[in-house]
Amino acid sequence: MRSLRKLSRSALSGNLAALGGALVALSIATLVVARAGGPAAVGDYALLRIMPWLLAVIVSGGLASASAYFLAGPTRDDPQVRPTLIVMAVAAAVASLLIWVVASPAIRAVFFHDLTTALVAWAGLKATSRLFVITAKAASQGTGDLPGSNWLIFLEELMFLPAYAVALMFGLRGGAGIIAALILSDVATGMVGWRRLVRRGYLAGSSKPSPVLARRIYAFGMRGQVGSIMTLVNLRLDFMIIALLAGPVVLGVYAVASKFAELLRLLPTAFNWVFYPSFAKQAPVEAWRRAAWLMPRAAACTAFAAIPLASVAGPVLPLLYGSDFAGAVLPSQLLLVGLTVEGAAGVVTAYLFGRGRPGLNSLATAGGVVVTVALDLLLIPRLSLLGGAVASSVAYLATTSLLVTCFIAVRPSAPAPAAIDAGPAAPTGTLRRLIDLAVAGIALVIAGPLLLVVWLGSRISTGASGIYRQERVGEGGVPFTMLKIRSMRPGGAGPQVTVESDPRVTRFGRLLRATSIDELPQLINIIRGDMTLVGARPETVDLARRYAPELHTVFRHRPGLTGPAQLFFRWSDALDRADDVELAYLQDQVPLRVAMDLDYLERPTVGRTLGLIATTAANVLHLGRRVNVLPPSARPACRPAAGGMDDLSAGEASSPVPADGLRRAATRG
Repeated sequence: MRSLRKLSRSALSGNLAALGGALVALSIATLVVARAGGPAAVGDYALLRIMPWLLAVIVSGGLASASAYFLAGPTRDDPQVRPTLIVMAVAAAVASLLIWVVASPAIRAVFFHDLTTALVAWAGLKATSRLFVITAKAASQGTGDLPGSNWLIFLEELMFLPAYAVALMFGLRGGAGIIAALILSDVATGMVGWRRLVRRGYLAGSSKPSPVLARRIYAFGMRGQVGSIMTLVNLRLDFMIIALLAGPVVLGVYAVASKFAELLRLLPTAFNWVFYPSFAKQAPVEAWRRAAWLMPRAAACTAFAAIPLASVAGPVLPLLYGSDFAGAVLPSQLLLVGLTVEGAAGVVTAYLFGRGRPGLNSLATAGGVVVTVALDLLLIPRLSLLGGAVASSVAYLATTSLLVTCFIAVRPSAPAPAAIDAGPAAPTGTLRRLIDLAVAGIALVIAGPLLLVVWLGSRISTGASGIYRQERVGEGGVPFTMLKIRSMRPGGAGPQVTVESDPRVTRFGRLLRATSIDELPQLINIIRGDMTLVGARPETVDLARRYAPELHTVFRHRPGLTGPAQLFFRWSDALDRADDVELAYLQDQVPLRVAMDLDYLERPTVGRTLGLIATTAANVLHLGRRVNVLPPSARPACRPAAGGMDDLSAGEASSPVPADGLRRAATRG
């Protein structure tokens, strides 16, 4: 908290102030346009701000988003970086203008029926002027001049007001006045930004531009810009569909709702802007830990901030914009629901760009766009404004969930020595890894609210942290930290292998074990790459060291959430009757378990993998009782007794979600 308070007093607070001022200026500008030209003018204003900007972003190949990485990251001392960025910006500006002018008849026919083709063509200068501004902001950000970048963020919206007044004074009304004001405000803002950069020595010591470096910058930018474009699409596809289906009047109302809801994006945008260059300068582990600490706190801030915004939407919007905009209230509240945890997305985006992984950000945002497109096309024709709001809200939540999943998956770690001499690691194949990420990612998104509830229940019932962490043996015998919901009281003595009657298990813990809910946090282990969906059960280090040497082969493989042995012993109560639970487990069950798991691990076909996942789901949902997973020749003569579950879980956080139902291995709660 101390570091967060320090940041809030400096760069973060400055950026929040700039963003807040910019949004106030934008709201005033929207109000002025609405009063001067009505909802239709607001619709034109919204599209004229967005479409040339989107073209500039695409043509430049993500130049603005890449600039901070190359100015603050490993290439910050390269004298070719800054002139290369300038040349790339000029080339993109010229190309954007030409493309817009050529396409202006089609753009006018689709989006701007009330404007002439000549006016639409002149709007192409907005694409050029936007690059003039956004590259100045990015250069200020990447060189550590956050106050300068904050000033530009505020100024680019504020300058529209005097520019629009000048346009009206010269008799430019409607779309002509809006276009002129947008271009003039960008030119004035860009001149301020570049003048400050030059005075601060931005070009001092620079050499000639480098084509090789330009290709690197362009490649980085394109990987990230796919995500930035997807974000713009996520935010503005509903604008375009509403414009096409309902016209500029309805779009104007929706634009007001959207802009009001996006007040909540102040904090996530500030986190992204401030932490991107700082993450680029930090060591990998330090940057990840810092982002992990910030992420839930940023999400909590946006969630709490959404409450007062939703409360004041009803009286404020009609008061500011007039009774014609009363229909914007409910859509704005629906949009706020989707933005409640956006703070986490801002931190993760900054981390992924700062660590040179913009492609993962693009992957996550692309998933959100899939949701946006599907729901927009489904809901907007039927529900108009409300359909667009619901579609966007769901897409925002999906994007944030995918970003957090990517963040977990790229956690850096120092190589640890093997705890067990198992021989060379046997990694999972690419296809199995894709299945892991797809299933675990979807399951984690769906189970997120449930995890929060059971975590709180665990904290109350055990009087300790709701998450239990324990070291387990991973791929190649290397230990990793496995997660589960705590189901046992801490501090009690007992064996590492837990059975149904273990007194350390709380009543709430028995419910969690019976439903396998306590194992859901291991989905995070799967996304990280510590575990896989199907494999041998993750063993504690102490018990693994007591395995017979010839059984260590199983530790070459990545442990699984479920597996053949775990399913087979799901209903076993044999260990309940043993005097020495650990000894009975090691002598009687471990050899059979290893044989069963290796039978799968040596032939992990897609069919067998999906079959075991489906069987696990059926068992957890109590759709089946007994599962034979071995061929007849390999099955034991002595079957486990029905009525129990896999009782060889060692440690509070063992066994996979699906397979180990009532009895889980746990050393101590």
